[in-house]
Amino acid sequence: MDQTIIDRVNALVEAIRPEMTEMSLAIHDHPELGNQEFFAKGLQVEKLRRYGFEVEENYCDIPTAFRAVYKGRKPGPKIAMMSEYDALPKLGHGCGHSLICMMSLASAICMREFADEYGAEIYVYGCPAEETAGSKVELSRKGAFKDMDVAMMAHPANRDESSMNSMAICVRTFEFFGKTSHAASAPEEGLNALDAMINFFNLVNALRQQTKDDVRIHGIIQNGGEAPNIIPDYTRALFYIRSSKPYQLAGVVEKVENCARGAALGTGTTVKIGTAEEDFKDTCSNQYLNELACQQVEKFGVKIKRLGDETHMGSSDVGDVSYECPAIQLQSWMGPYEGGQYYAHTTEFCEMAQRPSAFENSFRYVKGFVLTAIELMTDPRHLKAIKEEFANMPR
Repeated sequence: MDQTIIDRVNALVEAIRPEMTEMSLAIHDHPELGNQEFFAKGLQVEKLRRYGFEVEENYCDIPTAFRAVYKGRKPGPKIAMMSEYDALPKLGHGCGHSLICMMSLASAICMREFADEYGAEIYVYGCPAEETAGSKVELSRKGAFKDMDVAMMAHPANRDESSMNSMAICVRTFEFFGKTSHAASAPEEGLNALDAMINFFNLVNALRQQTKDDVRIHGIIQNGGEAPNIIPDYTRALFYIRSSKPYQLAGVVEKVENCARGAALGTGTTVKIGTAEEDFKDTCSNQYLNELACQQVEKFGVKIKRLGDETHMGSSDVGDVSYECPAIQLQSWMGPYEGGQYYAHTTEFCEMAQRPSAFENSFRYVKGFVLTAIELMTDPRHLKAIKEEFANMPR
């Protein structure tokens, strides 16, 4: 990459840095839960329109989703940046989404000049409710990303890392229905839904011995009864079931559901199995795009740890995007914390997301994404390699 181009990118990003920082801090100070992010969506839409993007709100019939597009004067690759902006209950932006939307918008805005010069279409997808419903699942299902050549984003983190491959997840509810009775004077008249639930957990614990190393099963009891002297007639649990690949996950889910059916049969109760959240596919980070982007970010002084193509624990709705087009989600360090290490979904993470050190590194990633876009616009060998890897990806 010519130093003149790097200097241009640096100047473009620094020019919009103050207003992008102001937007991020405003969203951080006004946290909104998933599918309620009207303030955050409004700020982003206003800025994108002001910078010449055509914006479609209520995208795919999701009230706080949007799609923005800037079409350069010449044809070229379709490059998408993914924006997240929902917060967490009680924690506010304890996952740093106020920084994610800033990085995605700033990257897209600075890509415009090069889209005109070299040829490209720049997209920003506003993706609500990552923490709950996972709107990228619905957007992917409705074809939002299928025509994109690449989709990129960066997530705030406690270290600088390349895009990771996360696990597929299915979320299930289990409700047991029995019959109340006095636990001391007439226990024979009751059907104990809590006994069914406890047996279910024990069966799942036994099942774990016969699962592969990449399987994770974890649940909580949300309703376990009302009083010790009343045989519970209703209990409810929520389970997350994960595996490295969706085709492996289906068999595990069936076994967990059979554990619930067996627990109901053994206690004379009945069970209802339902879904509570969207199922996420595993994230298949495009490794060529991953390395290309990491190399560009590192031109601004960042040292990124490469995670490779191994599966890491956790799940993300970026996974569904990665099955529709080549996709990555880099990890951007927010700086040192005087209390030691910090982790997502904590008050410490929320506090870090507004610090100068977090913004300093975030803008390095913005510059890196812009350079990545320029590489894609100017060297067709990159897109060829990216698309070949995507076509051969195990599904």
